Amino acid sequence: MFNFIKYFNIYNFLIIGTQNVISKNNSLLFNNSGFSSIKKLLINNNNNIVSYQYCIRLKGIFNDLKYNNDGIHQTSFLMLGVFKKNKNLFKLLFLSLNYIYYIKKIKKNKIFFTVNKNDYFNIIILLLCKINVKKIIFTKKNIWKINKKGYLGFCIEIYILKNKNLIEIWNFVDIKFIKFNKIIKLKNNIIDSGLGYNRICNFKIYNLRLNDICNTIYLIINNICLNFTKNHIFILNKLIKIIIKIILIKKISIFKIFILFFLIKKKFFFKNNIFYFLNYIIKKEFFFLLNIKKINIKKINIKTLKNMNETFGIPYNYIYKIIKNIYK
Repeated sequence: MFNFIKYFNIYNFLIIGTQNVISKNNSLLFNNSGFSSIKKLLINNNNNIVSYQYCIRLKGIFNDLKYNNDGIHQTSFLMLGVFKKNKNLFKLLFLSLNYIYYIKKIKKNKIFFTVNKNDYFNIIILLLCKINVKKIIFTKKNIWKINKKGYLGFCIEIYILKNKNLIEIWNFVDIKFIKFNKIIKLKNNIIDSGLGYNRICNFKIYNLRLNDICNTIYLIINNICLNFTKNHIFILNKLIKIIIKIILIKKISIFKIFILFFLIKKKFFFKNNIFYFLNYIIKKEFFFLLNIKKINIKKINIKTLKNMNETFGIPYNYIYKIIKNIYK
């Protein structure tokens, strides 16, 4: 991470550290990208910026956390961002490719590019960077929408070939419009580029799902602040319940989990003490047990079921088993 920041700082990019993961944007619970956390700063500042931002990206709030962890997309991740103003994508792309080839020492034959087939400007930029046409994949996508009626702009994506699969590592978006209360056309467009830290470092994480959940819980706990809402607490409860569910189903030792995540893994992102984290989970579960005792299960109804699911994160199939055991 630090060689990335130092590299772009040499070329006069202003360094911005991670912002609070709890988003100030009313449309987001958590900052889900480097751009979302410093959007206003980018618009009101003419400096080129390099940043790192811890992010949490969920598919929804009240959907039992069908989160993005499919082995490639994670719920929590570290985004390395480079932001440039005034339309000079060629120079930024050139610097970024040099970082990949000469700092990270990734072979050129492992790198591929995607671009919209109608995006003639970015196609020319790729050719000026001496990219072999065989390494360019032309798509109908690679254009970012701001809503159903308008577009942010075209984008170039960089992929790396890993185990015969192409995995996106870096994205360059040419932002010409921005949305606050209304859509505004920018006087000077912003090049928003984001590099996935985990992907570029090629982390070999075993049991990725558990690791991702623990990272996410830690990240939320570390960023509790004045604008921490009931919805944030709801997600935190759900994540803790998912860990407990995995432990019970797979019969994993809690001790082994903490050894795995906090002692063996030197590349674990967050600084909190293992005992603080363990203490937090125990307190959460104690609070849960005290409240669950107040519920008269013999008089349970659909509304109570929904409340148990959304408040405590208990899956419906477990609630059904509890009722079945009582009335058998």
